[in-house]
Amino acid sequence: MRTLIIIILMCVSIIASASNLDFKLIFEGEDPVGLERYFHTILPESNIEFLIVTENSGSIIVSCTKGKISSISEGVWKYESPKECGNYELRIEDQTNNKTMIIAMIVLVPRSEMKGEYLNGYRIGNYPEENFKGKPNYRKPTGFIEVTKENKDLFISPHFQLKQFLCKQESGWPKYILLHPKLILKLEYVISALNDGDNNVKTLFIMSGYRTPYYNKAIGNVKFSRHIFGDAADIYVDDNLDSVFDDLNKDGKGTMADALIIHEIINNYDANPENEHFVGGMGKYNKNSAHTYFIHIDTRGYKARW
Repeated sequence: MRTLIIIILMCVSIIASASNLDFKLIFEGEDPVGLERYFHTILPESNIEFLIVTENSGSIIVSCTKGKISSISEGVWKYESPKECGNYELRIEDQTNNKTMIIAMIVLVPRSEMKGEYLNGYRIGNYPEENFKGKPNYRKPTGFIEVTKENKDLFISPHFQLKQFLCKQESGWPKYILLHPKLILKLEYVISALNDGDNNVKTLFIMSGYRTPYYNKAIGNVKFSRHIFGDAADIYVDDNLDSVFDDLNKDGKGTMADALIIHEIINNYDANPENEHFVGGMGKYNKNSAHTYFIHIDTRGYKARW
């Protein structure tokens, strides 16, 4: 595993925003991450291996608030999740440089606990029985992230919280979502690129993140929308919370020209062959009486534009 992951690290562009960490984390089969805050999902009583890439392997300490951590070999670790769903903290500390990465290890509620269309009283609806064109990332989910009043403010990356991706359907607590790490990494890249362009963007406004199949059908959206699989978001920049796209190009007004800055960032990123595994759909939308301009972004695995 370690040799394979190191090859991946050499070939894959790390799209996470700038970090002062001196090490990178790679979960088994996934992408290298250098964020100070991150998240990962896992089913109850399961395990996953991860690699810590660093020149200071002897000074790395790994701990967790619940579950079990074990060292497999130099730089390779294994996390075993508890049987209780919830979010637990995995902490990676580099004692040489006094740097820390905090990962929210989120233990999912298995889909098998659904009763009909409902999970603990929350209506999810029905996922399509068939995969879209046989693609594996259109399979039914194995479990859901439980979002409560207590954990809704949890930071899953430096600029995003769980609550930003909740479905808009009305309900009590708990609520349930899907959220793919690739989407968060791509959104973090957008913020990093915007701020490299002399902006000071604190987050992206997620107009629509996860949608349950029930809600997605109710609003008349397409059957295989990436929103129901947790790797799509409709976004705009609104740090001053006035529901208008922020003036990114400094022309004194929020217009489609500002939205096209994000559009260009994503187009350029997707055009890089090194980022092939992050490629997805993107669409631009004009403002109307209900919303400002916005950009749709996803990581469906193939390029789509509208």
